Amino acid sequence: MIPWARPDFYGLEEKYVKQALKSTWISDGQYIKDFEKKFSRYLNSKQSVAVSNGTCAIHLVFLSMGLKKGDEIIVPGFGYMAAANIALQMNIKPVFADVDPDTYCVTAESIKKQITKKTKLVVVTHTYGNVCNLTPIVKLLKRKKIILLEDTAESFGSTYKKKQSGTFGDIATFSFQATKTITTGEGGMIITKMGNNFINKIRSLRSHGVIKKRYYHVYPGHNFRLTNIQAAIGCAQLKKFAKIKRERKRIYNYYKKLFKDIKGIKIQKFESSISPVVWTFALSINEKIFPKRDKIINLLKKKKIETRNGFYSPCRLPIYNKYKTSHLKNSNKLSRKVICLPFYASLKDIEIKHIFKEFIKLKKN
Repeated sequence: MIPWARPDFYGLEEKYVKQALKSTWISDGQYIKDFEKKFSRYLNSKQSVAVSNGTCAIHLVFLSMGLKKGDEIIVPGFGYMAAANIALQMNIKPVFADVDPDTYCVTAESIKKQITKKTKLVVVTHTYGNVCNLTPIVKLLKRKKIILLEDTAESFGSTYKKKQSGTFGDIATFSFQATKTITTGEGGMIITKMGNNFINKIRSLRSHGVIKKRYYHVYPGHNFRLTNIQAAIGCAQLKKFAKIKRERKRIYNYYKKLFKDIKGIKIQKFESSISPVVWTFALSINEKIFPKRDKIINLLKKKKIETRNGFYSPCRLPIYNKYKTSHLKNSNKLSRKVICLPFYASLKDIEIKHIFKEFIKLKKN
């Protein structure tokens, strides 16, 4: 079986984990501090806060902002629903903005249509390694005095106008889950421009609401800490990030070369202003020329090729039935048409060619 994704390790991971074990600091420890510092250095960010996963990174942001029942946040109608799910848990209203049908990313125009007096936050998701067209989004939200959160779980290392994704908004969250561009197994990171008080509140809420005095809870916090062992893996992955980026570029370019002129296939579009570190290779299927997306997934599985469907839009998720979704034409269509092909740094050219050949065989006569 060619898996859809898998983590790649380069030797230092084991070395650093052994050092963490030998230190006996397996929960807190020096590797967490090092990981945060090196991550900040890469993004040219003042501070980074390591957390247990990308979703709790978003949760911590919501808590630190003091979002409450009646507040509204705008989220994309196509993309991973982490922010929308957390909103439901906190009785915050998720308001969905449609995405561009070619880039799969939310736009300033679609966001503007959904802004109300209750809008406290806009979350943009850089889907599959793409980056939203951020200049007009940032301009719009500054004028409206609304906070911008970049969900950068899938686009670490991608740049927009030669600047790193995650560095445009007021806050950005990252994920190091096992399928992500760099991984710690599970894990996440938060960066922000919102000042020391805000970052200190995030750090406190991450660790039971304690600030300085042990066991003294200033806030009703959570345990959203990353372990020293996970951070050790993260430090090793960061050290090899240049290689990871090169390999992902190779894979994307070869897939693109093979699929670019195939009738019935539409590859996700990356604008010229974006230099992506692609997370997965996503295609939109024309069902007049190829079988339905879900059938393709099952047929390729029989050929020992694992693929994934695109994200479900809220139109197709019953937990969002009471929210307005009828305007999400592009998001709904993408959720039915997008298929994601195997993508990880050690995927070989011969495997990519095999995937392509088996895919093309499914074309209708």
